[in-house]
Amino acid sequence: MKKLLVIALMLTFAVSNAQIAPATTPKKITFEEKVEILYNRLTRGLTLEADQIAKIKPLIETIIKTREAAVEELKSKKTSGTPLTKEELAARRAKREADEAAFKAEMKKILTPQQYTQFELGLTRKRANGDAFPTEKEAENKP
Repeated sequence: MKKLLVIALMLTFAVSNAQIAPATTPKKITFEEKVEILYNRLTRGLTLEADQIAKIKPLIETIIKTREAAVEELKSKKTSGTPLTKEELAARRAKREADEAAFKAEMKKILTPQQYTQFELGLTRKRANGDAFPTEKEAENKP
């Protein structure tokens, strides 16, 4: 009786494992898709004109390129086995903050004051409810 029970459990286990789909590797996102995703995230809630869009897209492309270069640099450091020092980490952080400030300055030049406040509100809003962008009602109430 014990053998029959063990065999039944083994068959149940084998059948349940056979139905699990093998893990697939995620699809690589192309450069253009990355640009479009970031563009949509940064300009959500803004009504932009064609000339504004033409000025914003190259800025976003440079952001993506610098991010990819930073990732490649980190991968090369990791494969070489040399960890980043505190000074290198501080320099990377300072460069990232400077790049972000430059991007915001360029966006301030491109967007109207109302659009820029909406843009800033979307960047700084806490993600308490899972949505980083304000509703129209919240944006109107914000000075």
